[in-house]
Amino acid sequence: MTNDRRERERRGGADRRNERAPSEDICWGRNPVIALLEGDPERCMKVLVSKGAQPHIKAKITELCRANGIIFQNVEGAALDRLTNGENHQGVAAYTAQMKLWEAEELLASLPAAPAPVLLLLCDHLQDPHNLGAVIRSAEAAGAAAVMIPKRGGCLPTGTVVKTSAGAALRLPVVKVGNISQTIKLLQEADFWVTGLAMEGRETLFKEDLPPRSVIVVGAEGEGLGTAVTKACDDIRFIPMLGATGSLNASVAASLAMFEWSRSRRPSAQ
Repeated sequence: MTNDRRERERRGGADRRNERAPSEDICWGRNPVIALLEGDPERCMKVLVSKGAQPHIKAKITELCRANGIIFQNVEGAALDRLTNGENHQGVAAYTAQMKLWEAEELLASLPAAPAPVLLLLCDHLQDPHNLGAVIRSAEAAGAAAVMIPKRGGCLPTGTVVKTSAGAALRLPVVKVGNISQTIKLLQEADFWVTGLAMEGRETLFKEDLPPRSVIVVGAEGEGLGTAVTKACDDIRFIPMLGATGSLNASVAASLAMFEWSRSRRPSAQ
């Protein structure tokens, strides 16, 4: 065998090993997942337990998940095999976040009371981690106090989100919430005006300044805001556009709205 051939095979083997490497945002194995749930539950987004897992292990993990409000799901063992690329997962795996995830009540307690100006961004089930990362990056730049994401149905705050946000996801509070419509009600009770972004809006985004205490709600890619979410908002505004595109990327629309709020807070920058 020639040296060139050996080198090619060595590189090929390394490539195959890299292909088999599980995601950095997955924790697997009984003891590691239990340690995560007991010692750092705010970083745990979701737990998957094999239907064939030992009953006492399944009971302990589901009890920890319930105690910490963490989603858990029973799956086939083959699903965990695929997720961990064949690693010895022992019937348990968890999706993890690289940053602390706040609770809505915890965030509200940390914010200045009305009438102090505060901007929040609420994401109605964004699916693309690159979009979420871009949204968080823009939110920090526009002066938002936090970005809120749903516990279920949206993308998870993975390493891709952190990277795309240029590290903003590690600095800006990211809040996990349950029902989006109920969260809007909670924010309204805390003296926030909630503005949803949709092409079916009643007025343009730029018709008048957004209120000092504002929540901007951006919908999922392609689907926009859910019907219940639209009804829960105080106001629905659209972004006027030229051309035939028809709609903006969710992160672009959110950025425009956040910087419009920022502009109205800094009249000297107009």
